[in-house]
Amino acid sequence: MKLPREFFYEEVRNGFYIPGMIKRTWGAALTILSEIDRICKKHGIQYHISAGTLLGAVREGEFIPWDDDLDIIMLRDDFNRFWSIAKSELPDELIFSFGDKSKDCNGYLAAVGIPEMKFRSEILRKYCEFPYPAGVDVFVLDDLAKNPEDEEFRKDVLRMLYTMIGLVESKKEKSRSFLKELEKVEELLEVQFDRNSPLAPQLYDVFHRVCQEFNGTGDMVAFLAYQMHHEKTKFPKAAFLGSKQILFCNREFPAPIDYDTVLKVIYGDYKKPVKAGGIHNYPYFKQYEERLKKHFGEKWVFSYQFKEEDLERPNVENFREILFKTVDSFRERQKKILEAYEKKNFLFLHTVLPACQEEAIALGNAIEVKKGGGCESVSVLEQYCESLYHAYQALEEVLHSDEKEIDRMLSESGKQLERMLKKLGSHLRKVRQTLEGEFKRQVVFLPHSAKHFDSLRPLIDALRAEEDVECKIIPIPYFDRLGDGNFSEMHYEGKEFPEGYEITDYRTYDFATELPDCIVLNSPYDEVNPVWSVDSFFYSRKMKNYTRKLVYIPPFVTDEINPKAEEDGKAFGNMEYYVTVPGIFHADLTIVQSEEMKKAYLAKIARFAKGGVSKKMRKKISGAGSCLLGEREGQNLVKEFRRFLLKKQ
Repeated sequence: MKLPREFFYEEVRNGFYIPGMIKRTWGAALTILSEIDRICKKHGIQYHISAGTLLGAVREGEFIPWDDDLDIIMLRDDFNRFWSIAKSELPDELIFSFGDKSKDCNGYLAAVGIPEMKFRSEILRKYCEFPYPAGVDVFVLDDLAKNPEDEEFRKDVLRMLYTMIGLVESKKEKSRSFLKELEKVEELLEVQFDRNSPLAPQLYDVFHRVCQEFNGTGDMVAFLAYQMHHEKTKFPKAAFLGSKQILFCNREFPAPIDYDTVLKVIYGDYKKPVKAGGIHNYPYFKQYEERLKKHFGEKWVFSYQFKEEDLERPNVENFREILFKTVDSFRERQKKILEAYEKKNFLFLHTVLPACQEEAIALGNAIEVKKGGGCESVSVLEQYCESLYHAYQALEEVLHSDEKEIDRMLSESGKQLERMLKKLGSHLRKVRQTLEGEFKRQVVFLPHSAKHFDSLRPLIDALRAEEDVECKIIPIPYFDRLGDGNFSEMHYEGKEFPEGYEITDYRTYDFATELPDCIVLNSPYDEVNPVWSVDSFFYSRKMKNYTRKLVYIPPFVTDEINPKAEEDGKAFGNMEYYVTVPGIFHADLTIVQSEEMKKAYLAKIARFAKGGVSKKMRKKISGAGSCLLGEREGQNLVKEFRRFLLKKQ
């Protein structure tokens, strides 16, 4: 089954963040389902998608955002036929886990899947680069007795067997009470257990034989291992005596002919989405992560390890910053020049005026190297230098006069030297004004995906309207990753961005030379995302070396998340995929969708860092808003960004 590459990227649906690895879970399960579907069509075996899979297909045409598995359901006769041929029909890498047909079964629930992690490249390619065990659960339906008393008696027997299986699996089968119960079961059901062989498979086998006791006689069916504890979860058998093809992830699969009744039994008002619910064992593959880490060893990079130094940043000064510091130093020196004149400290003036001229010439040369010829600021600096020269010449006349002559010269013609010295200040003010027009604050945006441009567009539009800001949009390449973590196909979407926005080629922009005033990231993952990665040059830990201000703006919004609410358990759990990642810690500011979401971010970071959240970290996150939420929230983000951009560090 071929799925488009976009299928595997993280997304937000129904306000719920779906990590890329969950998408790979889905892809692997769909690949397994396609094998089941092939076999069932070949042999005329009826099956149906069920439970959350059926719900997602009917309501959304795809997986429910917070689901992490795939379920099908069969009537017992179809299941037995599938069981008898599964081993010979399934590809070698897939296992039908219910026991061999010729032997005892070993569970309540059957499944088809890869039971162990497979790192052979051909297996990873086939199963969507998913490196964990993957499978499709198979639920089996049996008839319920028409006589309620018969059904209640059967349920009592099943509960007894269920308890005994639990004791065996807890290694308590040697107890005297257990052995007495075993004898009772043997007498009641007229069976004989082999005490010298494992008891669990024998008990499971009896359990499933009891489940089939009334097959062929009932009008209602149920998955008895579940229904014996949930009495109302039973279905009209007629609902499964036919199929209706339904679209699921752009491919048709069989649904029960009366899927409406089936879904109402399971979910009630199934058309109304219900929040994700508690975290529990979601996602299921987390239990295998330590084994995967051990397999990768030092190559495992998919879990970010927080270090306190990640909160620190290098001191970066760009040309603009140095330029204005230099001009400001000239202006400070101008104050000292006027003070020296008032105190008649002509020797100081004699030294400082030529020095100012030399530095101004050097500054003009540097500007011409950076901007080329014809800059107004260079012209004003030349005027400044000329005024310095004339002031120096006037000062020379003063210094070569006797004391009486100096007093006369300083009082003549309105103190010409003083006027010259004061004129220097007006030149410097004009120098700064012209430089502010020629050297705007440069803000570089590094989106990787054209579809995420809307999360930045209002901010870019607002900054483009500012006279003192220069925006550069530099789409960056990104790579899909294989199941072993290696990069595969590269993607570059620079030509797919909206018209009307000038795009800068990332290959022509020299970060080390430009050192922009601010870099805005749309991706915070660095190397820890196992599904895709931007080019490693653009990782957050590297980008902060090329700018004084690194900002991360999430390209998505979710529903608000309450870390203490059970119904938000899965959503809060999934925050590890986009909160406890390098970019959040390396960025000088992260702007999230709301103050409440800021609290959720900080709560997640507190659990992750284990030492609480430092004051420095709290200042790094703002709940100002998101451009994706509406005009007002977008304006709030623009104001917060503007404030941060102008803030002195």
